[in-house]
Amino acid sequence: MSFKFNRWKSVPVSLLAVFIVTGCSIAPKPWEKDEIKEASKQDLIALDRTEKITKEISLDEAIHRGVKYNRQKRVKMMEAALADKQLDLLKFDMLPTLAANAGYAKRDNYAASASTVFTDGKPAELADSPTYSVSQGKQQTTADITFSWNVLDFGLSYVKAEQQSDRFLISKENERKVLFNITQEIRKAYYQAVTSEELLKRIRPLMKEVRSALQDSDKVKKLRLKSPITALTYQRELLDVLRDLTSLEKTLVFSKLELSELMGLKPGTQFELKDKVQSSYDLPTIPFNLSTMEKIALENRPEILEGRYKERISQKELSVVMLSMLPGVSINTGFNYNDSEYLLNNNWHSLGANVTWNLLNVFKYGAMNDAADAKIVLAKERKLAIALAVITQVHLSAVRYKQSVGEYKLSKTYLDVSEGIYEQAINANKLDMNSDLLIIKEKLSYLLATLRHSAAYANMQNSYGRIYASIGINEDADVEYAKDNLLVKNNEPLISEPIVEELVVNDEIGAQEQQESGKKIAHPLAQNITTQLPVASIMSDDFNNKDFNTAHILLEVGEVLNIEGKEHTVERGDTISDLSVTYNEPIEAMVKNNLWLVEQNRISFN
Repeated sequence: MSFKFNRWKSVPVSLLAVFIVTGCSIAPKPWEKDEIKEASKQDLIALDRTEKITKEISLDEAIHRGVKYNRQKRVKMMEAALADKQLDLLKFDMLPTLAANAGYAKRDNYAASASTVFTDGKPAELADSPTYSVSQGKQQTTADITFSWNVLDFGLSYVKAEQQSDRFLISKENERKVLFNITQEIRKAYYQAVTSEELLKRIRPLMKEVRSALQDSDKVKKLRLKSPITALTYQRELLDVLRDLTSLEKTLVFSKLELSELMGLKPGTQFELKDKVQSSYDLPTIPFNLSTMEKIALENRPEILEGRYKERISQKELSVVMLSMLPGVSINTGFNYNDSEYLLNNNWHSLGANVTWNLLNVFKYGAMNDAADAKIVLAKERKLAIALAVITQVHLSAVRYKQSVGEYKLSKTYLDVSEGIYEQAINANKLDMNSDLLIIKEKLSYLLATLRHSAAYANMQNSYGRIYASIGINEDADVEYAKDNLLVKNNEPLISEPIVEELVVNDEIGAQEQQESGKKIAHPLAQNITTQLPVASIMSDDFNNKDFNTAHILLEVGEVLNIEGKEHTVERGDTISDLSVTYNEPIEAMVKNNLWLVEQNRISFN
């Protein structure tokens, strides 16, 4: 029999060769420089798409811009939108399947076949000249549209859609949590920027005055109008002041940039702040009493609502377990078409049903049910743990606000005293009773007192905002509870008892917010300033002669220590002795680098 090559047989081989060549030709393709430049240009345009600043920025305006343009907030919004779209997809999973199919087939010869009789369990041999028959042509076109519905899949999809709807609500609560965090961060950064903007205007003229005094002292030294030791000592003290001013300027100059980032502004955008540094501020009031705040927090905190939704998701797992035990019933019907000339009916309808049941699932029911019950119990315990942590945060926020009010009142008294001393020094200088160095020092002290006063007010505002964040509402939110507007009484102690406990935070709660709520809220500007003050101006000789190795130094969880120029956040179990060994720095040196420990009477000697 002769073999005849058919061109159709080469088609599969050709297609296979094309696929292999295409697959092997894939190689990494880095971005071209022109593409990177264009993409960077588009990114800068996108970052600059914010409302133009036409007036001074108030705190409310800063919060409004942060909520609208902050990139972290927009990421959470997109995550919530994604969860919503996934919910829409799961809704479609509950619908039946309606599938349309069409096909075309062709072969180079007929599918002819012969038949023979079957006797005694064996087919008879074909005759020498068998008769072949054909039931289909060389080519045929088929089409069908089939409707099918699996009842079990519908039930499972329904339960999963309910769970996804709860996950969408969780994403909305996470978005609300980010909103509270951003509001809190903006409130803190805003008042830092107000302080920085005002004091930078005072620091730079003072630095110019110090440099002028240094030049004059250099001339005095060269003319030998004073003894060398007196002239050099005078210059050293002036340089100490200049160093303090330079460090202070370095600390303040970044405040506005941080506020710009939180408001979603491109770095370098110029704007003015509406609030200014004042000598006295009005004290905000605590909105509710503690029992009311506890109720509001349990009803509104995002972590609480997130826990409730997770508990509901776990409860629906029981329904999933029950449905998975049932047999799967599938119903299908369809309309079919085949253009074969050998068929009597080229069109026909079909209808069928199918039942599938995995009998081994019965043995898995007990374990699956126990696992679902365990998830429910775990979700309830998590919810209670979150509730306890939230209530604790409410109490902490109230106590810390009272602490910050006390610190503010103390800073106000200190500012008044510093202002009085500065005025006396100026009056004495007019009578030629004081040197320029004393005037410069007192001016620096007055400047630092103003900064501490502004920092204390910023700390108080931050603590006040934390009260609303701890109960899960905005300051202008409508609640069904009447406001008490409690004032911190004047006869209350300035500084409350120190809080040294720290909440153990579960990752599910929102570790960052819980950790921030458990920290002592300290204004970073005030911390940096105290570490820059000359040691001799605060500590007496008797104090310096103390044995710090036997001293008891109180540290609170969450406070920040300056050790060897690095920041160390105090954790549970940290002691000054352990930190001294860890960083290989004497305790006395650590105290001198953190003089706020002295100012707050944290050190006692045996």
